[in-house]
Amino acid sequence: MNELNEMHVSVLTEIGNIGSGNAATALASLLNTFVDIEIPNIHLPNFEDVPKFLGGADNMALGLTVNLTGDIQGMMLEIIQKDFANRLINTFYEKEISSLSDISEMDLSVVREMGNITTAAYVNSIAKMTNTFINITPPKDYIDTVGNILSLPEQQIHEVGRKVLFIDERFRIADTQIQSSMILILEVNSMDVLLTKLGIPL
Repeated sequence: MNELNEMHVSVLTEIGNIGSGNAATALASLLNTFVDIEIPNIHLPNFEDVPKFLGGADNMALGLTVNLTGDIQGMMLEIIQKDFANRLINTFYEKEISSLSDISEMDLSVVREMGNITTAAYVNSIAKMTNTFINITPPKDYIDTVGNILSLPEQQIHEVGRKVLFIDERFRIADTQIQSSMILILEVNSMDVLLTKLGIPL
């Protein structure tokens, strides 16, 4: 499958909407506070075009990767903005995060826990909608350039599909608006499996 038609886009957008709603619920449970979420902006860019959605290949970022195995294989990649990390960490203890370089190993353990919960919410949504078994690995964190973080899927996935599902999330926690990006990157044949399981003709 080389191109996604309007029906494919509609179904993948619905996955993004349901997944983000479940992620907001999971995040509220973790933080023990109300979390509101705007309707996410969902894109289906070519893999090589993803850096422009994240400030460019040279932009520094905090990335969390979770590998997907089972009926659908690939990776969930979450890009955390500094303000999101700051708000998350300060839920558990007081610390000023002025830049990504301020984030310590203890801070990263908090971020990884959040990533594990929110990624699982997305993956569980996909598995339920498609009646598939998907296993996930514990999240790994990377503070690096966007370009280097986005090289990870090509190193770890046999053959990356041309299109990815890019979900631009905007949460509101108390008086703070925070943003992160969730990117579903599938092995080329797994996109076909996903759409077939959803009953969408290829």
